[in-house]
Amino acid sequence: MVSSLFTVMTWNIWFDKTNRKTRTETLLNEIIFYNPDIVALQEVVEESLEIIIAKMTPTYYIIGMNAHFQSHSNSNSNSNSHYDTLILSKFPPLQWNRYHLPKTKMRRNLLLTTLQTSTSQISVGTFHLESVFNRHNQYAEELKISQLKYIYAISPMNTILMGDTNLVSDNAKSEHLIDIYNMSPCACPQTEPSISSETHCLDICPFQKGATYCGQTNKNIKNKSIQSRLDRIYLKILRNSLKVHFYGLTGTFTQPSDHFGIFSQIEI
Repeated sequence: MVSSLFTVMTWNIWFDKTNRKTRTETLLNEIIFYNPDIVALQEVVEESLEIIIAKMTPTYYIIGMNAHFQSHSNSNSNSNSHYDTLILSKFPPLQWNRYHLPKTKMRRNLLLTTLQTSTSQISVGTFHLESVFNRHNQYAEELKISQLKYIYAISPMNTILMGDTNLVSDNAKSEHLIDIYNMSPCACPQTEPSISSETHCLDICPFQKGATYCGQTNKNIKNKSIQSRLDRIYLKILRNSLKVHFYGLTGTFTQPSDHFGIFSQIEI
């Protein structure tokens, strides 16, 4: 079987209205800089979607646009808009669909697509799990883990899954999914974004390695004590057919979101 090399990125772009147009354009410029093959985005609102369409086509196919895209409203937000997930791909989609996650009270879903690469077909999914953060509420974590298990079950083999888990504990996970962060040596923190053939891990949060949501280092987060590795890239792939070439955090200097993004290069 011929192996394929993919560069992928996932980023929760933040639904907040504050400097939304500028933040979205800055985030997209960073995506263009890294030039990934596949991008998973969460919290995409209508205004951001218009900018994405104008700036990212025809370089990327934009996957996930339909009536459902505007069906989820966060009543606690100040965005006065709807948000959902989206996938950008340099590979043409053969098909795509959305699947509502079990027991969701926020209309969360899995956006799953099959892409045709030059050598094979690959499945890609993105998700945004329930935003429930009570550390003392075991049910909240179990709910998100059950949603991950559903995502694993519904995804075919050879699937890249990217998104915002909202998991409070780094130990809370689906035992079946491969978290590529754990496939990377993460030997040393980086001071600047870089891409090389060696494996690197950009750990900028002073408390938790790989944290994509870190109040100490992200000016958009008011609570400076918060730190968590919310955003993940999972794989439903045989371990012996996988190699991680690069793993790092993005948006550490421009900070267009309250999340840092993840950029990775993987060989399948």
